[in-house]
Amino acid sequence: MEQKTDLKTSKKTALNDKDFYEQACSYFYYHAGQRTTMINYFIAAFGAFIALYGALISVYTVASMLIAVFMGIVSMIFFLIDLRNKFDVKKSENVIRQIERDYGMDTPTNDYPYGVFSNETNIFKYYGYAQRKERKIAFKALKKRYKKFLAGDVSEEDLNKAITDFIGDDTTVSFTEVYASLSERSVIPLSFCIKMLYVLCMLISVLAFAFACVLFIGSL
Repeated sequence: MEQKTDLKTSKKTALNDKDFYEQACSYFYYHAGQRTTMINYFIAAFGAFIALYGALISVYTVASMLIAVFMGIVSMIFFLIDLRNKFDVKKSENVIRQIERDYGMDTPTNDYPYGVFSNETNIFKYYGYAQRKERKIAFKALKKRYKKFLAGDVSEEDLNKAITDFIGDDTTVSFTEVYASLSERSVIPLSFCIKMLYVLCMLISVLAFAFACVLFIGSL
């Protein structure tokens, strides 16, 4: 019994942050790759259904209705699978991000700017559409001041002071990054784009079904 306890203890002490980091990275690579693969499969399948629908709609309206219903079901299934993959990807991201925090890599220093995932979090904090929306008024005012600076109506000192006020006590972002974000467009997260893809395809399925119904009723 004592040997088993020692064995468990030795195994626990043998694990370190590097082991957890590598495990989280492998988990991330697997599910991120799976997510991309499923999107490729979905686009290919949906395109094939659209082609089949187009070939049958003028002759076999009932079959076209069934194809439209099936397209909607397939879109929903793939969307649910993507939500699952997204959940797994975010779990691994959180582990990696926490390890980066433990090593102080979420704060810029002279030695290194950021950890990989901490840097992504920071970028979306000031470049991301959702985050910009939360601080819309403050960021919009800052961007207007930046445009006036480019036009020569505002001095560099005034602009720098406005950026400093905007950052406040936030130590997770540098002055240079906020300054660079003023000339960049908002970055829309990949998850939002994927969601819009599935929603659009489901909408197309509904419209295709409605169009087939109209043709079917008209043929009666």
